[in-house]
Amino acid sequence: MDNIVDAVKLVGLRGIKNLLFSYGSQKILASQKGLDQKVLWDHSYRCAYYAYNLAKNFKPGNRALQDDAYVGGMLHDMGKIIFSSIHPELLDHIKAFCDTKGIERGTFEDLAGGMNHSEIGARVAEKWNFPESLVAAIRFHHEPALMTTDFKDVVFAVYLANVFCEYETGSMAWDQIESIVLQDYGFLSDKQFARTVEQFGEGFRQESIKQRETPASKH
Repeated sequence: MDNIVDAVKLVGLRGIKNLLFSYGSQKILASQKGLDQKVLWDHSYRCAYYAYNLAKNFKPGNRALQDDAYVGGMLHDMGKIIFSSIHPELLDHIKAFCDTKGIERGTFEDLAGGMNHSEIGARVAEKWNFPESLVAAIRFHHEPALMTTDFKDVVFAVYLANVFCEYETGSMAWDQIESIVLQDYGFLSDKQFARTVEQFGEGFRQESIKQRETPASKH
């Protein structure tokens, strides 16, 4: 691929635009202080991989959804970085307090910061003129049932990708997952869901190994 024309032919204009949204946001947000950047971006890359593959495997034939799901997964937590830069170390205190008291983290974020990180991220995305589908993915990635837009598929993909991540770490149980999303993806049992999460996790691990080996193979 030697020029921009070849790039557009390969991934399409929508793909190019989404790449720019993702890359530009990372460049800006990576300069913020506070929340551990590596942990955040590792989670974001995993979520992006899961969201893309959920769209690809469960909603086949929709390339636009795959593109939006990937970028939505990558940027869904951008509000956390902004929140953390304004309130240094507050997110860590919120997490510890909620874990100790058994309180939903989003509820306490609302009380502590006036609005949660999803809303902060969505408002910044609107300010930066992101497509409506990406704004919706950021705003509703914890509360898909509250979505009032026309972008159900991308919101559900990003929500479920984030759930996969939390399920892997034991932060979320089967009975805490929004039933409307489980039904949309045809998950009928905890075992079926756990098996899919395990398969996706192994796929991400293999992809990560491949990415690490690629530079070395060029020398």
